[in-house]
Amino acid sequence: MKILAFILLPTVLALGSENNGRGTKAVSLANAFVAIADNPWSVSYNPAGLSQFTSIRLAGFVVPQQFGLTELKTSALAFAGGGIGITIEQFGFNLYRETLLGAGCGFTVGPDVALGATMNVQSTSIEGYGNAMSLTLDVGLLGRISDKVSIGFAFKNVTGSTIGEIGERLPQVLSLGGCYRPLEDFLIVGEIEKDIRFPTVLKAGIEQRLLDILNVRVGLSNNPDKVSAGISFSLSVVEFGYAGYSHPDLGWTHQIEVSVRGE
Repeated sequence: MKILAFILLPTVLALGSENNGRGTKAVSLANAFVAIADNPWSVSYNPAGLSQFTSIRLAGFVVPQQFGLTELKTSALAFAGGGIGITIEQFGFNLYRETLLGAGCGFTVGPDVALGATMNVQSTSIEGYGNAMSLTLDVGLLGRISDKVSIGFAFKNVTGSTIGEIGERLPQVLSLGGCYRPLEDFLIVGEIEKDIRFPTVLKAGIEQRLLDILNVRVGLSNNPDKVSAGISFSLSVVEFGYAGYSHPDLGWTHQIEVSVRGE
C-alpha cells in the first residue's frame, strides 16, 4: 500500500492546489458562486457574502474519493453567523496532507454593497520532507444592481504569499461574476476566473427550486472542460446536498454535504 501511495504522490501534488470547490451548491454550479455567496462557504469564495448572515449556519462537506482515489479525500467544516465565518479543511492522506484554517468577516458599506476579507493559515505536510506553513489574505465585494441582479468579485491571496523553503507561490485567483434571478425560484449565474498562472476559466450554472424544499442545479466550465450537477433537500432546519462533476480525463467525483441553520 505504501508503494502504491508513493506512485500516486505526483498526482496528489499536481491536484492538491486545484480548486475543485467547497459546498455542494457551489460545486454543482461549476463553482460560479462569487456573486451568490449565500451559505457558510462564502468564507472561501467571497467573504463579502458573510454580511448576509444574521443567524448561525453550520455545514460539513466531504469528497470521499476525488476522481475515484481515496488518497484525494477532502473534509471540510464551515460556520457563518453575525457577519463572521470560519472554515477548517483537510486534503490528502498520510504521505501528503494539506490543512487550512480560514477566518473571515463581511460587512455592508451601503444599502447595496458589502465588503469582506478572509485570513487563511495553510499547512502542507510531506512525509520525509517535513511541514511548511503560509498565511494568505482573500478579499471580496458583493453588490446588488437590482432585486434580480447581483455581482461579486473576489481576489484570493492578494498578498502573493509563498510556501516552503523554495518559496513556491500559492495560487492568486481573481473572480468576477454575476447572478440573475428572473423568477424567485430560478437563477442563472456566470463567472470569469483568472489564476495568474493559467488560462482564464469561464463558468456558468442554473438553479431551479421546487416545492420550497428541493433545489436542482447544473453547471459548465472550461480549462479543463467540466460538467457538474447537484441536488439539495431541506427538512426543517437541516439541508442535505449532493454534487458531482466530470473531468474529461479523470472521470466523475462525488461530494456530499449536511448543513444546519439557526432559527
